[in-house]
Amino acid sequence: MQEEANIRKILALYTEGSYEGDAAKLAASFHEKAVMNGYLGGQLLMAVPDVFISEVCKSPMNQADFNYNPVISELSFDGKVATATLLETYPDGMRFTNYLHLIDDGSGWKIISKTFIGH
Repeated sequence: MQEEANIRKILALYTEGSYEGDAAKLAASFHEKAVMNGYLGGQLLMAVPDVFISEVCKSPMNQADFNYNPVISELSFDGKVATATLLETYPDGMRFTNYLHLIDDGSGWKIISKTFIGH
């Protein structure tokens, strides 16, 4: 299905940007009004993607030759909204479960919210 392929392209942009520390790719994966909320080390963080993008770009995983293997464990969509569960492991051993909500506002698919928990 074309819609699923388009959603997966945005998720790939997000994961590639995360791995490469590429701010442009990460920014392009998020909607301009996106929010990010979740728990890191037991601490509640409520922010916008810019904070995440800045942190990820400080130490790109590809420069450490880290084998980043993100897994989309669930993906569903209905019309112009979608949800995906993305599992990630980072170089320091931190694992994340990310619940991503996506929307197509007429200009293409983008992540509109990310809720996460670090393990």
